[in-house]
Amino acid sequence: MKKRTVVVERPRVFLVPLPEQADVQGLIGAVEQLWVAMKLKAMIPKGGLVAIKQHFGERGGANVVPAPVTRAVGEQVKAAGGKPFATDSNTLYNGRRANAVDHLEQSREHGFSHETLGFPVIIADGLKGEAQVTIPMKEGNLKHVFLAGAGYMADAVVVLTHVTGHLVACMGASIKNVAMGMAGRAGKLQQHHSAEPIFSKSKCTACGRCARHCPTAAITVEKYATLDVKRCIGCGECYAFCPHGAVSFEWSETSEALQKKMAEYCLAFHREKQGRVVYINFITRITKNCDCLGKEEPALPDLGVVASFDPVAADTAVVDLLTARHGHDVFKEFWPQYDARIQLEHGERIGLGSMQYDLVTVGKG
Repeated sequence: MKKRTVVVERPRVFLVPLPEQADVQGLIGAVEQLWVAMKLKAMIPKGGLVAIKQHFGERGGANVVPAPVTRAVGEQVKAAGGKPFATDSNTLYNGRRANAVDHLEQSREHGFSHETLGFPVIIADGLKGEAQVTIPMKEGNLKHVFLAGAGYMADAVVVLTHVTGHLVACMGASIKNVAMGMAGRAGKLQQHHSAEPIFSKSKCTACGRCARHCPTAAITVEKYATLDVKRCIGCGECYAFCPHGAVSFEWSETSEALQKKMAEYCLAFHREKQGRVVYINFITRITKNCDCLGKEEPALPDLGVVASFDPVAADTAVVDLLTARHGHDVFKEFWPQYDARIQLEHGERIGLGSMQYDLVTVGKG
């Protein structure tokens, strides 16, 4: 009896090439071409709440996917019968995106508001990062992950990613955009460090807020708060609720470990969407650092926009296209001590996607 040969179809990555200095209308045109070529209308459920995930930008940062592009995507979602909302989660570091109030004010300054987009802007993980869902994991190294509530609950997602370098992950593309941007505060903590929170005796006033909000009763408060590390699950509630800055973490995770955690977070999110998520990478205005650093001049000319239903394939295509254009790994040039392919290889290993893909050019920009 002959054995049946199983043919595994490779994921497709769609490319719209762009001129070296693409304008906003060019970006909108690229997205519209991808929408038709990939038949994205079919993934939008009638009446479904559809998240448009992207970075809204730090003060002075002008390299993020522009608001008119987001608006154009939202119009496509509406035409397909969905209800769009733009979203991102709060940051761990102090700044204008550390809580929902400041975050919404910052996003409005960059054109991301209900008035300019024509649909709501929702901070995915709540006021201070507390709105998160715990998901158990079987693949990879993490036992559970913490996803931002609004991203987890969305019926479909369009991930818009401005490709950049990154000072630890080496490259920031779709995997990182989802891993960090669709994680709650605990998820960001889990990805960035590998130890328990640190309590400062000198800053602690014994107010007890951390203990009241600890879900595992790992904190006791007498003259100051102390932590039972065996009970701690790293949820970050103590960090979020301490009003005195007495809780901190050491941001000492290695690039390899961070990238692997990113892939596992992206897997948890990707799997929950069950085919209702598309990843669109803008290989435009590429900078050495991520958009969290604010103002920075682009280091490379624009190349195009790629999209896939497979995040590993979408991000691998970014690396391959840039390498073909410039003759070397540009992310390795930005950060020679790191290797962006770690997140891609680990993602493939745990079933997130494939580094082998078929490239389909669908337009001339």
